Amino acid sequence: AVEIKTNTKTLFVYSLNSCIKDLNKTIPTEKQIPSELIVAQAVIETAWGTSRFANESNNLFGIHQGLKVYETKCDSVKDYMRIINEVFAYAEFREMRGDGETDALVLARTLKRWAAEDHYTDLIEDVIKYNLRGKYTLD
Repeated sequence: AVEIKTNTKTLFVYSLNSCIKDLNKTIPTEKQIPSELIVAQAVIETAWGTSRFANESNNLFGIHQGLKVYETKCDSVKDYMRIINEVFAYAEFREMRGDGETDALVLARTLKRWAAEDHYTDLIEDVIKYNLRGKYTLD
């Protein structure tokens, strides 16, 4: 698996993107999730990879069940993708993606149930607009 590095923001973003690209090799195109969306949520949930949970539990998304511990950070990305693709709470995301929507800003609105904060999807959009687009090349 690709190692996700947390030394700097740039290393975090690009190593996380490498993990996503590697995982996408085994996932049908119609089940893939925009890299910008995954990276934005990881940025929010881990303060750019610097949180204790990111570094002690390899958990980049605040995935609970206690607090889930992963063998690698890339394993948490794989589990995140599984959750978005299988859990009922994200059916709207899958429906929009199935209708051809690929813009992370639009799809972010479907993730209201990921966190308890009412403004969570606003945070995702802000990270994409102001911290990722135009600064990092993701695919």
